[in-house]
Amino acid sequence: MFGFYFQDYQENHSRSRLSHFSVKSNSTIQLVVLLFAIPENFNEVVFDLFWGYPSSGPDFLDASCLMFNGTSFSYLCDYRHTRPLQAVSHSGDVMDNAKRIGHHTMNVSLKGLPTNITHLFFTLSAWNSPNISRYPNPSLRFYEKAKPDKNLCKTTFQHAGASQAVVMCSLSRGKYGRWEIFESGKLSVGNARNYEPLKSTIRSLISQGY
Repeated sequence: MFGFYFQDYQENHSRSRLSHFSVKSNSTIQLVVLLFAIPENFNEVVFDLFWGYPSSGPDFLDASCLMFNGTSFSYLCDYRHTRPLQAVSHSGDVMDNAKRIGHHTMNVSLKGLPTNITHLFFTLSAWNSPNISRYPNPSLRFYEKAKPDKNLCKTTFQHAGASQAVVMCSLSRGKYGRWEIFESGKLSVGNARNYEPLKSTIRSLISQGY
Protein backbone atom coordinates (compact mmCIF):
# COMPACT_ATOMS: atom_id res chain seq x y z
CA MET A 1 0.00 0.00 0.00
CA PHE A 2 1.21 3.50 -0.76
CA GLY A 3 -0.33 6.95 -0.61
CA PHE A 4 -0.11 10.12 -2.63
CA TYR A 5 -1.70 13.53 -2.91
CA PHE A 6 -3.58 13.85 -6.17
CA GLN A 7 -2.90 17.19 -7.85
CA ASP A 8 -5.53 18.29 -10.37
CA TYR A 9 -3.01 19.79 -12.77
CA GLN A 10 0.57 19.10 -13.85
CA GLU A 11 3.28 21.77 -14.13
CA ASN A 12 2.40 22.24 -17.82
CA HIS A 13 -1.21 22.99 -16.74
CA SER A 14 -2.56 19.80 -18.27
CA ARG A 15 -5.07 17.68 -16.34
CA SER A 16 -3.49 15.03 -14.12
CA ARG A 17 -4.02 11.36 -14.94
CA LEU A 18 -3.54 8.36 -12.67
CA SER A 19 -0.64 7.30 -14.86
CA HIS A 20 1.22 10.42 -13.72
CA PHE A 21 1.29 8.85 -10.24
CA SER A 22 2.52 5.45 -11.49
CA VAL A 23 -0.92 3.87 -10.98
CA LYS A 24 -1.20 0.94 -13.36
CA SER A 25 -4.30 -0.07 -15.30
CA ASN A 26 -6.85 -2.18 -13.35
CA SER A 27 -5.36 -1.13 -10.01
CA THR A 28 -7.65 -0.90 -6.99
CA ILE A 29 -7.70 2.54 -5.36
CA GLN A 30 -8.76 2.84 -1.72
CA LEU A 31 -10.43 6.14 -0.79
CA VAL A 32 -9.77 7.03 2.85
CA VAL A 33 -12.11 9.79 4.06
CA LEU A 34 -10.64 12.08 6.71
CA LEU A 35 -13.60 13.65 8.50
CA PHE A 36 -11.87 15.86 11.03
CA ALA A 37 -8.35 16.78 12.15
CA ILE A 38 -8.63 17.33 15.89
CA PRO A 39 -7.28 20.67 17.20
CA GLU A 40 -4.99 20.93 20.23
CA ASN A 41 -7.74 22.07 22.63
CA PHE A 42 -9.95 19.08 21.81
CA ASN A 43 -9.87 16.33 24.45
CA GLU A 44 -12.80 14.10 25.40
CA VAL A 45 -14.98 12.28 22.88
CA VAL A 46 -18.19 10.37 23.57
CA PHE A 47 -19.62 7.40 21.64
CA ASP A 48 -23.29 7.20 22.63
CA LEU A 49 -25.55 4.36 21.43
CA PHE A 50 -29.24 3.56 22.02
CA TRP A 51 -31.12 0.62 20.52
CA GLY A 52 -34.53 -1.04 20.77
CA TYR A 53 -35.08 -4.61 21.92
CA PRO A 54 -35.70 -7.14 19.14
CA SER A 55 -39.10 -8.82 18.99
CA SER A 56 -37.48 -11.87 20.63
CA GLY A 57 -36.84 -9.93 23.84
CA PRO A 58 -33.92 -8.15 25.55
CA ASP A 59 -30.72 -8.31 23.51
CA PHE A 60 -27.55 -6.26 23.15
CA LEU A 61 -26.25 -4.13 20.28
CA ASP A 62 -22.74 -3.82 21.64
CA ALA A 63 -20.67 -0.66 21.34
CA SER A 64 -16.96 -1.49 21.61
CA CYS A 65 -13.64 0.29 21.16
CA LEU A 66 -10.63 -1.70 19.97
CA MET A 67 -7.26 0.02 20.44
CA PHE A 68 -4.13 -0.73 18.44
CA ASN A 69 -0.43 0.09 18.30
CA GLY A 70 0.06 -0.05 14.55
CA THR A 71 -1.56 -3.35 13.58
CA SER A 72 -0.93 -4.90 17.02
CA PHE A 73 -4.03 -5.14 19.20
CA SER A 74 -3.52 -3.46 22.60
CA TYR A 75 -6.72 -2.83 24.58
CA LEU A 76 -10.46 -3.49 24.48
CA CYS A 77 -13.22 -1.33 25.92
CA ASP A 78 -16.67 -2.93 26.08
CA TYR A 79 -19.43 -3.92 28.51
CA ARG A 80 -17.07 -6.33 30.32
CA HIS A 81 -13.89 -4.26 30.08
CA THR A 82 -15.30 -0.97 31.30
CA ARG A 83 -12.01 0.68 32.32
CA PRO A 84 -9.11 -0.79 30.33
CA LEU A 85 -7.20 2.50 30.70
CA GLN A 86 -7.60 5.52 32.93
CA ALA A 87 -8.48 7.56 29.85
CA VAL A 88 -11.12 5.16 28.44
CA SER A 89 -14.40 4.08 30.05
CA HIS A 90 -17.60 2.20 29.15
CA SER A 91 -20.97 2.56 30.87
CA GLY A 92 -21.69 -1.16 30.79
CA ASP A 93 -25.18 -2.37 29.91
CA VAL A 94 -27.86 0.19 30.74
CA MET A 95 -31.14 -1.60 30.03
CA ASP A 96 -34.65 -0.14 30.39
CA ASN A 97 -36.98 -3.15 30.28
CA ALA A 98 -40.08 -1.01 30.65
CA LYS A 99 -39.27 1.01 27.52
CA ARG A 100 -37.43 -1.90 25.83
CA ILE A 101 -34.35 0.25 25.18
CA GLY A 102 -30.66 -0.47 25.67
CA HIS A 103 -27.88 2.10 26.06
CA HIS A 104 -24.07 2.03 25.87
CA THR A 105 -21.77 5.02 26.32
CA MET A 106 -17.99 5.19 25.91
CA ASN A 107 -15.81 8.15 26.92
CA VAL A 108 -12.24 8.68 25.70
CA SER A 109 -9.82 11.32 26.95
CA LEU A 110 -7.40 11.70 24.06
CA LYS A 111 -4.75 13.57 26.04
CA GLY A 112 -4.70 10.77 28.62
CA LEU A 113 -4.01 7.95 26.16
CA PRO A 114 -0.61 6.23 26.22
CA THR A 115 1.67 7.37 23.40
CA ASN A 116 1.90 3.83 22.03
CA ILE A 117 -1.82 3.80 21.16
CA THR A 118 -2.04 4.83 17.51
CA HIS A 119 -5.59 3.80 16.52
CA LEU A 120 -8.99 3.51 18.18
CA PHE A 121 -11.76 1.77 16.24
CA PHE A 122 -15.39 2.10 17.33
CA THR A 123 -17.61 -0.84 16.43
CA LEU A 124 -21.20 -2.05 16.75
CA SER A 125 -22.04 -5.75 16.88
CA ALA A 126 -25.07 -7.97 17.40
CA TRP A 127 -25.05 -10.25 20.45
CA ASN A 128 -27.73 -12.96 20.19
CA SER A 129 -29.48 -11.67 17.08
CA PRO A 130 -27.99 -12.76 13.75
CA ASN A 131 -27.55 -9.21 12.43
CA ILE A 132 -27.91 -5.52 13.25
CA SER A 133 -31.28 -5.13 11.49
CA ARG A 134 -33.04 -7.00 14.31
CA TYR A 135 -32.58 -4.04 16.69
CA PRO A 136 -35.25 -1.39 16.03
CA ASN A 137 -34.60 2.35 16.07
CA PRO A 138 -30.85 2.39 16.79
CA SER A 139 -29.48 5.85 17.51
CA LEU A 140 -25.77 6.72 17.57
CA ARG A 141 -23.91 9.95 18.31
CA PHE A 142 -20.14 10.51 18.33
CA TYR A 143 -19.20 13.92 19.64
CA GLU A 144 -16.80 16.08 21.62
CA LYS A 145 -18.04 16.18 25.21
CA ALA A 146 -17.95 19.97 25.23
CA LYS A 147 -20.05 20.13 22.02
CA PRO A 148 -22.69 17.36 22.19
CA ASP A 149 -24.74 18.83 19.33
CA LYS A 150 -21.96 18.41 16.74
CA ASN A 151 -21.66 14.89 15.35
CA LEU A 152 -18.09 13.96 14.44
CA CYS A 153 -18.89 10.80 12.50
CA LYS A 154 -21.39 9.73 9.87
CA THR A 155 -23.77 7.83 12.14
CA THR A 156 -26.20 6.21 9.73
CA PHE A 157 -25.69 2.45 9.43
CA GLN A 158 -28.68 1.22 7.45
CA HIS A 159 -26.24 -0.44 5.04
CA ALA A 160 -25.08 -2.65 7.93
CA GLY A 161 -28.48 -4.17 8.64
CA ALA A 162 -27.65 -7.61 7.27
CA SER A 163 -24.23 -7.69 8.93
CA GLN A 164 -23.23 -9.03 12.34
CA ALA A 165 -20.90 -6.07 12.96
CA VAL A 166 -19.79 -2.75 11.52
CA VAL A 167 -16.73 -0.57 12.13
CA MET A 168 -18.31 2.86 12.43
CA CYS A 169 -15.30 5.19 12.57
CA SER A 170 -11.78 5.51 13.90
CA LEU A 171 -9.36 7.86 15.62
CA SER A 172 -5.78 7.71 14.38
CA ARG A 173 -2.62 9.61 15.25
CA GLY A 174 -1.60 11.64 12.22
CA LYS A 175 1.85 12.31 10.85
CA TYR A 176 2.69 14.80 13.59
CA GLY A 177 0.97 12.97 16.44
CA ARG A 178 -2.33 14.82 16.25
CA TRP A 179 -5.54 12.81 16.25
CA GLU A 180 -7.68 12.50 13.13
CA ILE A 181 -11.18 11.05 12.71
CA PHE A 182 -11.87 8.73 9.77
CA GLU A 183 -15.18 7.50 8.44
CA SER A 184 -15.39 3.75 7.91
CA GLY A 185 -18.71 1.90 7.81
CA LYS A 186 -16.82 -1.32 7.05
CA LEU A 187 -18.96 -4.43 7.53
CA SER A 188 -17.57 -7.44 9.38
CA VAL A 189 -18.37 -10.65 11.16
CA GLY A 190 -17.53 -11.03 14.83
CA ASN A 191 -19.05 -9.71 18.03
CA ALA A 192 -18.34 -9.30 21.74
CA ARG A 193 -18.16 -13.10 22.12
CA ASN A 194 -15.42 -13.33 19.49
CA TYR A 195 -13.55 -10.21 18.42
CA GLU A 196 -11.00 -12.02 16.26
CA PRO A 197 -12.86 -11.44 12.94
CA LEU A 198 -13.28 -7.76 13.84
CA LYS A 199 -9.58 -7.47 14.68
CA SER A 200 -8.76 -8.91 11.26
CA THR A 201 -11.08 -6.40 9.56
CA ILE A 202 -9.50 -3.54 11.50
CA ARG A 203 -5.94 -4.62 10.67
CA SER A 204 -6.92 -4.52 7.00
CA LEU A 205 -8.28 -0.98 7.45
CA ILE A 206 -5.07 0.15 9.18
CA SER A 207 -3.01 -1.26 6.31
CA GLN A 208 -5.15 0.82 3.92
CA GLY A 209 -4.34 4.06 5.72
CA TYR A 210 -7.04 4.48 8.35
